[in-house]
Amino acid sequence: MPFICHAEKLIQVADAKQILSSHFQGTPFDPIGVGNSRERTQYRPISLAKTQESHILQIRPTLPTEIAGIHWLAMGVAAQSLYIPFYAGIKDTPASYKRGNKTFQPDSAYWIYKQAGVLVDTNYLDFGSLLEDVQNKVSQQLNQNLQISDKMARKLEGKQLENYLTSQSNQNADLGLQAMQQLTAQLITKMTDLSPLNFKQDMNL
Repeated sequence: MPFICHAEKLIQVADAKQILSSHFQGTPFDPIGVGNSRERTQYRPISLAKTQESHILQIRPTLPTEIAGIHWLAMGVAAQSLYIPFYAGIKDTPASYKRGNKTFQPDSAYWIYKQAGVLVDTNYLDFGSLLEDVQNKVSQQLNQNLQISDKMARKLEGKQLENYLTSQSNQNADLGLQAMQQLTAQLITKMTDLSPLNFKQDMNL
């Protein structure tokens, strides 16, 4: 607020994502970091395991009103999820985003993201970088997709525009879900070697 403080720079969507995904990464206060037991529980992180979803509402004043609004939606824990851009002018959302019970559902967007996050949590120091790689790669692709669809959307209007925005938003959602499902498969495969029942045979056996 202007009468309280002034931002040192214009706030970007990436800044909001970083803040909403914060669990004090890179500090001793990270609950899944390397600090001691007191430090790791000293402060409440913004991104908690009980987070159901996280939202960033963006209005882009330099674009036509019909395509200016973007709803960035991350299902589950923001730090372990992906912010997917949905145009404000869409007429529907993917079926997987309409499902979600208290118990795991393999066809629910929430549970697909949550499953990947839970697997990363079990061995964060080993798997955290795999998640981060997926987040960076997919986020770059989503930003590129948005630039392309913004350009195309300027040429459309009415029902054609509505259908196009819905289609593009759904494709972005599918991209995120597929990336998380692939990450989950990779994590489960790697976790088979972490079982205490695992045994490495040598030349003496």
